[in-house]
Amino acid sequence: MVSMKQHHLLLLSLLSLLFLSAAFSAFAASRQALIGGRWDHIKDAHKSLRAQETGKFAVKEYNKQSGRNLTFVQVVTGETQIVDGTNFRLILAVEDEKQKKLDYEAVVWEDIHRRYRNLTSFRGLLL
Repeated sequence: MVSMKQHHLLLLSLLSLLFLSAAFSAFAASRQALIGGRWDHIKDAHKSLRAQETGKFAVKEYNKQSGRNLTFVQVVTGETQIVDGTNFRLILAVEDEKQKKLDYEAVVWEDIHRRYRNLTSFRGLLL
C-alpha cells in the first residue's frame, strides 16, 4: 500500500512535471516570437510612413532594374516578417506609363542597423 508521504511525493513530482512542461512551452513560444518567421499584418499600411517609404523604394528599384517607368500610388496592404532584419511583403497600387492602375506584390528586405534595403521580388497581380 502507498503511504501518505509517498502519495504526496508522487503528486508533487507530477505537478513539477506539469509546471516544467508549461514553462518549456512558454519559453519555446517566446523564443519563436523573438526568432521570427511568421508574417504579421501591418495595421493601416496605407497610413504607415515606413510601409509607404518601403513601397516607394520597391517601385524605384524595380524601375531601375527593369527599365520600366511605374509610378508609386500607395501601399494597399502589407505584412512584416522579422528575420535577420525585416522583410516587408507589400501589395502596391501603381500606375504604368499609360496611367493604367496596376497592383504589384513587392518583397523588400531591410536592415535598419546598416541602413540597407534590397528588393527581393516584385511581381504583378491579377486582381
